[in-house]
Amino acid sequence: MIVNDLKIIENKPLTNDIYKMTFEGDLKALPGQFVNVKINDSSLLLRRPISVFDCTEKSLSIIYRVVGAGTKELSTYKEGSTVSVLGPVGSGFPRVSKKKVLIVGGGIGVPPLYYLAKSLVSDNEITFVLGFRDKSQVILENELSKYGKVIVTTDDGSYGFHGNVIKAIEEYNIDFDVVYACGPSRMLEAIDKKYYGQKEGYISFEERMACGIGICYGCACRPRELKKGMLRVCKEGPVFELGVINYDKA
Repeated sequence: MIVNDLKIIENKPLTNDIYKMTFEGDLKALPGQFVNVKINDSSLLLRRPISVFDCTEKSLSIIYRVVGAGTKELSTYKEGSTVSVLGPVGSGFPRVSKKKVLIVGGGIGVPPLYYLAKSLVSDNEITFVLGFRDKSQVILENELSKYGKVIVTTDDGSYGFHGNVIKAIEEYNIDFDVVYACGPSRMLEAIDKKYYGQKEGYISFEERMACGIGICYGCACRPRELKKGMLRVCKEGPVFELGVINYDKA
């Protein structure tokens, strides 16, 4: 577990509430991993877990939505300031080769799929289906189009396909061998239940966390096979194979 004080070299808005932050440094993250960012305000004790958007030998980038006090504070940080970053942590996406790959993203679950696509594009054929609430929330369409065909859906029909990602996959009759997905739990549940047993697939959960390092079990979820014990999104996850998670509330 590595903690670094990293210099911010970029912190800019992509929409009215979504920001991209880039840190200087070589953190050697895998696609699908996340970092835990400490807020400098001492009254905000918990680190904020944010998925890795991109990683190079010189920098690591995250994309986050302002949803509370912590991310609001994060959005005010200027270039040249430093923050404490723990990670990268968590499981990454398994890599495949010579496959037809479907990458499905929903809302703020789209950013970590950029680094995944970047790692897969050399020897796979990629199609993206990205779901958003409305046109104002659409992000990374142009950036992802460098790696494959991009289909955008919106719940209200204000941009792209009118409907959810499952309907779009069916409407466009997308042929694929492997599915990767990240986004709201309802979207992941729908993908899991539809394709488990039919396709190879991996889903990444975006969950609220407390410790972020597997100690507190605040982000634990139930597996289908209870004999394996509870699964921690921050430790065994955030990436799981299709068919691993039990979505029943009881």
